[in-house]
Amino acid sequence: MRSRSNAFLWVGSIMVSLLILIAVLGPTIAPYPLDFQEKVRNEVVNGKNVIIKPPLPPSGIHLLGTDKWGYDMLTKLLYGARYTVFVTMAIALLRVIFGTVIGLYLGMQDQEAKWWVSIENAWSYIPIFIPVYFLLVGINVNSDLSTSALVAIFIGIVTILGIPSVVSSIRQKTMQIKDMQYVLAASSLGAGRNQIIFRHVLPHLKEQVTLVFVMEIISTMTLMGLLGMFDQFVGGTEMTFDPILYHSITNEWAGLLGNYRSFIYSSYPWIYMVPLIAFVFAITSFTLLAKGLRDRYQGTYHRTPFI
Repeated sequence: MRSRSNAFLWVGSIMVSLLILIAVLGPTIAPYPLDFQEKVRNEVVNGKNVIIKPPLPPSGIHLLGTDKWGYDMLTKLLYGARYTVFVTMAIALLRVIFGTVIGLYLGMQDQEAKWWVSIENAWSYIPIFIPVYFLLVGINVNSDLSTSALVAIFIGIVTILGIPSVVSSIRQKTMQIKDMQYVLAASSLGAGRNQIIFRHVLPHLKEQVTLVFVMEIISTMTLMGLLGMFDQFVGGTEMTFDPILYHSITNEWAGLLGNYRSFIYSSYPWIYMVPLIAFVFAITSFTLLAKGLRDRYQGTYHRTPFI
């Protein structure tokens, strides 16, 4: 059991490290500028004039091929990786920080906060996708706001709506810890609430908080994938007319997946499969890491199904 747990943890850690490295170095190692576009051209092949036009299949020139408009797929993935990775990690980190603080103080109350339990129970039946979609749809498409502003708005909305799930886990775990004998002994000796939280409760929550952080990354990526299927891309959606098409401004992977979903049954399968494989790799990386951490910590974390 231990070797299996370590295998999940090691593989997940390596994959996540590779993902972060790609996100950091992506624009630097991209084979082409982001605005590079293959044009229709004539080439002489075996003495004959051949018209070369996009989409171009994977080759030595374009390792992952190009899309219908001639943009290099590998370049788009490398430029969009930073938004896929760092936006999800930022949301998860903010959720954990605020959720842990709120959950600690709610869990340390002498009596259970019934008003908050009611909010948790009611909120758990609402898929977070619904409010996020309707909050974004009016400002995300052909917006006058900058990309950074749209990213900040997305982070703020998804963070706020996801905090209750973190609070629920931390609150319940805190309630279990505060009833342990050493905590009761510290309380009877006159230790204040803040002293108990930081010296006795929080050290026992570090493993729980780490696992919650990774799980929140997974849930945020899943949400981004759902939004991408409905043309709401992180950082803004560019909508063109005649024909009506939606393009991801940031090229984050969930956005590319939604952008190219119409090519799933086309003669150019690489256009859809490239972002699909990249997005599945990202989710799988954090899923394996979470599995390894869960087995290592032998925790009993069960996330409230907000999605």
